[in-house]
Amino acid sequence: MRQQLMALEEEGTPIRVAVIGCGRFGSMVISQLAHAPGMEASIACDLDVRRASDALAHERRPRIRPVKTNDVGKANDALNKGRHVATDDSAVAINAEVDVVVDATGNPDIAAKHAYDVIMAGKHVVMVSVEADVLVGPILKDMADQAGVVYTAAYGDQPAIIEELVDWAVSMGFDVVAAGKGTKHRDDFRYLTPDQALLEYGMTPEQIESSSLNPRMYNSFLDTTKSSIEMCAVANMTGLVPDVPGMHFPSASVDDIPRLLIPAEDGGILNRQGVVEIVSCLDGEGNDIPGHLRWGVFVVITSRSEYLRGCMKDYGMAMDPTGRYAVMYRPYHLIGMETPVSIAKAVLYGEATGAPKGRVCEVVATAKKDLAAGEVLDGEGGYTVHGSIVEAAQADGEGLAPIGLCHGATVVRSVSRGQMLSAADVQLPEGGFAAHLRAVQNAV
Repeated sequence: MRQQLMALEEEGTPIRVAVIGCGRFGSMVISQLAHAPGMEASIACDLDVRRASDALAHERRPRIRPVKTNDVGKANDALNKGRHVATDDSAVAINAEVDVVVDATGNPDIAAKHAYDVIMAGKHVVMVSVEADVLVGPILKDMADQAGVVYTAAYGDQPAIIEELVDWAVSMGFDVVAAGKGTKHRDDFRYLTPDQALLEYGMTPEQIESSSLNPRMYNSFLDTTKSSIEMCAVANMTGLVPDVPGMHFPSASVDDIPRLLIPAEDGGILNRQGVVEIVSCLDGEGNDIPGHLRWGVFVVITSRSEYLRGCMKDYGMAMDPTGRYAVMYRPYHLIGMETPVSIAKAVLYGEATGAPKGRVCEVVATAKKDLAAGEVLDGEGGYTVHGSIVEAAQADGEGLAPIGLCHGATVVRSVSRGQMLSAADVQLPEGGFAAHLRAVQNAV
């Protein structure tokens, strides 16, 4: 890869990239591309055009301000003169002369529309917005295949890194027992509200008051919604499923993982092999566990060969007491800083760094409190519901409501705290591109 990218750099024909959404993830992508060979963040798009402009200028020396325009022709003129473009119109990012578009908006409805438009424009799309991927990723992947372009998850984000570990294990001939990531979790976190989220991250009330952080986004990481969404994406990529609805979330160090995430008959907590799971970095009292994997990802593997299992132990892998199960892990993921790998693979090899092979799982809305008829749901990271991963067969059989479609839904009959909501419990809001695309996906 590096040789091909360096050749593009020397020829002065870098891969042109547009990034839509210049929050933390998108800004990291843009900053890393400023240093990567053979790739260039040509266009940055954000509702706040100043933020898009700042993201482009931040890593450039001298700090040349980009051209601001909402006209595709003017954008192309600027790109062809070696300038960069900032815009608040996603149509410019999608229709200008770029090779790849990265969606980092985090909004499932907007991201789904962007991805669809990018594919229709005949360009590769890197889907950072995992919320959209778990809703309509399968049909977007099919559309991209038919159009001859790549639809891919973002390398550096945990789903694609986990998929890489699973791909490595299966390609080597190992059996995958479990795969997943670490996070900060206690069981009561499932019912946290945005008012509590930043406090749980250690911020003082004064820091919260002076910050511009989005408490709902932080709360979605704590209340298991984001973890469920990410593991749903992994499930759809790999065919792995949750062992139980909502997953176990055991507390574990790296050394604990191959003892816990194995079948119960061998001393673990699993009912079966081939699962997605999350491990917590906190013990029962809320203290950090030594040797935890909060920022990392893992795969638990075994071999049918006694000889090879012995070799795994000889080479220092963390294993269970029987010597049958081992963990391969990566301690960190660098999110947007690693996304250029997805961009390069899409253009150079026509390959995805993770994409759904079908709809294996679903993330369904689960009540955070007793809900009465007439209440309006506020979606991911909010006060009313959190997301729980279940197998698609269970979601369909029980008519469960995807959390990605529940923002603004009205409760039509009472629901108890901890209950998964069915479509009969709520009236979903009308309209929305993601809802339309989801209906098409369901039909096919």
